[in-house]
Amino acid sequence: MLKEISIINFALIDTLKVSFLPGMTSITGETGAGKSVILGALSLVLGKRADPTYLKNPTKKCIVEATINISDYHLRDVFDSQDIDFDTNTILRRELIPSGKSRAFINDTPVNLEVLNKISSALIDVHSQNQTNEIFFNSFQFNFIDSLSNNIENSTVFKNEYTKYNLLRIYLKDLEKKEDSGLKELDYQNFLLEELESLNLNVNFLKNLENEVGELSNISLLQNKLSTSIDLINSDQNGVLVQLSNILNNIKSIKKFSKNYEEYFHRIDQLYSEFRDISYDFENNLNSLDSNPELLNEKSKNLDSLYSILNKHNVSKIEELIIIRDNLSKVVSENHSLSKKINETKDAIELKKEFLLKLSLKIYKNRREAIPEIQDELKSLVLKLGMKNASFKFNLIKINDFNEFGNQKLEFQFRSNSGTSFKPIKKIASGGEVSRIMLSIKYLTSKFHKLPTIIFDEIDTGVSGSVANEIGVLMKEMSESTQVLTITHIPQVAARGNHHIKIYKQNIKLETTTTLKKLSRAEREDEIALMLSGKKMTISAKDHARELLD
Repeated sequence: MLKEISIINFALIDTLKVSFLPGMTSITGETGAGKSVILGALSLVLGKRADPTYLKNPTKKCIVEATINISDYHLRDVFDSQDIDFDTNTILRRELIPSGKSRAFINDTPVNLEVLNKISSALIDVHSQNQTNEIFFNSFQFNFIDSLSNNIENSTVFKNEYTKYNLLRIYLKDLEKKEDSGLKELDYQNFLLEELESLNLNVNFLKNLENEVGELSNISLLQNKLSTSIDLINSDQNGVLVQLSNILNNIKSIKKFSKNYEEYFHRIDQLYSEFRDISYDFENNLNSLDSNPELLNEKSKNLDSLYSILNKHNVSKIEELIIIRDNLSKVVSENHSLSKKINETKDAIELKKEFLLKLSLKIYKNRREAIPEIQDELKSLVLKLGMKNASFKFNLIKINDFNEFGNQKLEFQFRSNSGTSFKPIKKIASGGEVSRIMLSIKYLTSKFHKLPTIIFDEIDTGVSGSVANEIGVLMKEMSESTQVLTITHIPQVAARGNHHIKIYKQNIKLETTTTLKKLSRAEREDEIALMLSGKKMTISAKDHARELLD
């Protein structure tokens, strides 16, 4: 519910603050008094485009604030998703500075106009003869049918699940695109991976292979050198072991004279043991050496192949080749998991499709059953509003694919005269007819659902008498569940309000200013009497005004 509007430095307004109450508030005033100025200011907090010409004083800032009680609108999740502090008395504020730039706030949190518009549109609905185009939109038409067919909750669930369904389809296309591009290289990557995995790579692989080839390529030289080395160590005359044994005997005879010689003796003894072990190893190696051209050929090929693979991958170290192998393994594994993801996504899409089909069938059934009664009620209402021969037809047609409204499309058709054919409402309904149809639609919707505050901006233009009275009756009944503000020139409508505000101009210090005033009962009688008779009030007009208010 709109509780208060505060306006500073906007058009003909210096400073203005007005509070509103539940029920129906009639807003009247002479043409040009500034009713459109109030709506223009309100449009700023509804997220509409700002214009620096709005500034009354071009050197000062314009501020428009609307305080709205939002306790009944279930918007906490929306506020949380935008990181905005939630307050049941929410303040929408728009600031326009002289440079032409503007800022928007919700509960003192800066927001962009998209967020401001999204939230404010759920709170305030401005309805005028020039703002009825939404009736031509499928979203509005479906929402109207669903409001009266117990389908709002089903339709909301369907839209959410339909969005997920589309996201899954987009995700599937991305996966398939990745798979298509990956398949072109996958065979080659598999080949490279198998080639590297067959080598059983480790950090010493190259070094060990080079050692093996080195040995097999130089068997004769190795045998010769090992034999010579063994002789030098083990020769009975001048072998290293014989010489070291003699040295040990010499030192042994003098080690008792000093600890230094004791240490030398142990060191030489260690050398003796070490050379003896080396001799045994040389003998073992010599015995194991055997010319093997086939093995040499095999190892040489393996080494050449390894050099070729290193060159192919443009690296020089086995460690780098191991990294390449691991990366290839990851890529190939991802390609295999990609196929798994594609299949899982396809399954998820099918499950989602089955759910949507089932829910859309339920929605279709509810809509189809409700449409005849909706057509009749709408016809009955516009009849009271002076459209004597008007009729409506909602054609609900099944389609093969989904849209956000189910697996159906809706044709909202209208005829204003009996005997003529039904045609799309957009093509044949006049502005006045559309305005009254929209009023009837919102009246019917208000009987089933909590609507935002509705501001009717002179939608009763061009009507009078009984039709004007019925418009007032509909607005009054709507106001029992929805706050209604109506800007009107029709006394029958104005008299229906629970509250009455008059807008007028004042000249103060040679400046024209728009002012608002809440009218008392007596003041309302005078205002409505003037609306009935013109500028000159008559006794009969005053009596008529009193009758209307009673």
